[in-house]
Amino acid sequence: MPPKRGRAAAEAEDETVQLRRHKSATEEAFAELVCPITFSLPVDPVTAEDGNVYERSAIEEWLKQQHKSPVTNLAMGTRLQPALRVKNMIRAMVTSGALTGDKLDAWKLKLQEEEEVAEKLREAEAGDGWAMCILGAWYWLGQKGLAKDLVKAFEWFEKSHEAGHASGTGNLGGCYLHGVGVPKCLARGSMLLGEAAGRGSNSACYNLGRAYTKRHLGFPKDEKMARRYFSMVASAAIDDCTDDAKEEAATWLREHPAA
Repeated sequence: MPPKRGRAAAEAEDETVQLRRHKSATEEAFAELVCPITFSLPVDPVTAEDGNVYERSAIEEWLKQQHKSPVTNLAMGTRLQPALRVKNMIRAMVTSGALTGDKLDAWKLKLQEEEEVAEKLREAEAGDGWAMCILGAWYWLGQKGLAKDLVKAFEWFEKSHEAGHASGTGNLGGCYLHGVGVPKCLARGSMLLGEAAGRGSNSACYNLGRAYTKRHLGFPKDEKMARRYFSMVASAAIDDCTDDAKEEAATWLREHPAA
């Protein structure tokens, strides 16, 4: 029977060998999953006609320039298929911690964004008008991993308005004024924007003030009305305006004092 210390050393060495094998296998799997163009794990993986997996945006841009495989340099068509198994595999490996390193940053961000969207959906489904408004903004801008969809943006703003949230009302007015996800209607847009401003949305106040200063979207140039709404930005009950917009309103008021 070997000494106790020798057995422990042997077990430790065996464990080290196993860890090395596991690390080697993980690195090999990682190498197979990396996009040959970006050299990063694809967030939206697709399989091209050459049988390789790529980041969708990268291979689409490549194929606009040349119809050749980035890997084989042979002629290749433009058909791409979603690589759902690869996507699920990467998700599982990232979530479990099996993969680490800088190349995972995009995936970690994607998982975080998916969690944020899921949380907002839960809040919206529970009747939270502000959550509905945020979802509308994300769809309008194509943020948090959501594809830009103006119709869905309009629908979420409409739900927010119906839930009684002034920010949703103001954004719904913006949709009608700009024709976002709905046919343009300046009268309805103006009415909704005015309603939102009256209910305390400083974003709606800013947009109305700006419309009156710029003769924008059918509004007449009217300094008195612009001053009225810009003056409401700082004191409005609902702070849904950007800092840049607040500063623009304050600057205009300083430059255009009341007579």
